Amino acid sequence: MGAPAGLKMNRALDQVLGRFFLYHIHLWISYIHLMSPFIEGILWYGGLSACFGLTFALSLLSDMVALFTFHIYCFYVYGARLYCLKIYGLSALWRLFRGKKWNVLRQRVDSCSYDLDQLFIGTLLFTILLFLLPTTALYYLVFTLLRLVVVLFQGILHLSVDFINSFPLFAVGLRIFRPYRLAEGVKFRVLCDEPGTALHLLMEMNPLRCSTVVQTYRTPTYSCYPKDSWGALIKKLFVGELIYPWRHKSTKTD
Repeated sequence: MGAPAGLKMNRALDQVLGRFFLYHIHLWISYIHLMSPFIEGILWYGGLSACFGLTFALSLLSDMVALFTFHIYCFYVYGARLYCLKIYGLSALWRLFRGKKWNVLRQRVDSCSYDLDQLFIGTLLFTILLFLLPTTALYYLVFTLLRLVVVLFQGILHLSVDFINSFPLFAVGLRIFRPYRLAEGVKFRVLCDEPGTALHLLMEMNPLRCSTVVQTYRTPTYSCYPKDSWGALIKKLFVGELIYPWRHKSTKTD
C-alpha cells in the first residue's frame, strides 16, 4: 500500500486491495497461532521421517513447503485472476475500437459494426481499466515473484528426488571397487617380444568410464519436468494465466 518505489497508484483501488490482502494475512497468522502447539511435533516427526530415506524426507519437505506457503498461492491466484480479467477486458475493448470482435464458434477475429452508444461505453470502460491496470499489475507482480520462488524451490526438491531415484549407485560402486565386473572390452599388453621366442601377451580388462556407467545404468526418470516452454511461460506471466510449470510424466497409451 502507499507508493512503493515512488510509483503513483490509484488510491481507492490500492486501499481496497491492500485491506483485502491484509485481512487474509491476519487470517493466516491466526491459523499459524492455532497450529503452533502442533508445529514442533510436525517438525520432529518430519525429521524422523529421514529414517525412511532421503527421498522420503525431501518429498515430505516439499509437501510441507506447499502447506506453509498456501497463503502465498492464494494471494497469487487472487492477483492473477484480477490482472487476467483486466488484460482480457482491455484486449476486447481494443478490438471494439477497431471494429472487430472475437468469433467464439470459428475461433477467430471477425469484423463487426458498433453503434455510437457501444463505442462510448467501450471508451469509458477502456479508460477506467487502463488507468487501474498499473495498481493491479503491481500487486500481481509482487505475488507472482513470491510464487515463482516457491515453485523454484519445490522444483529443485523434485529434481533432487528424481536424481537420487535414478542414480545408479550400485553400478558406480561396482565400477570403483570391482572395475573388472563392468568392462567395455579387452586390451593386450606385450610381455615378451624377444627374437626367437614365443610372443607372450597379457590380456587385461578395459573397464567402463564412470560417465559411461552413469549414462548406461541410470534408470528412466518419471518425475516432474517443465510443462511449458520458456516462451509459453513468459506469455502466461504477461497475460496473468496461472502457472503450473512442474508436472509428472505420463505414458501415452492408444
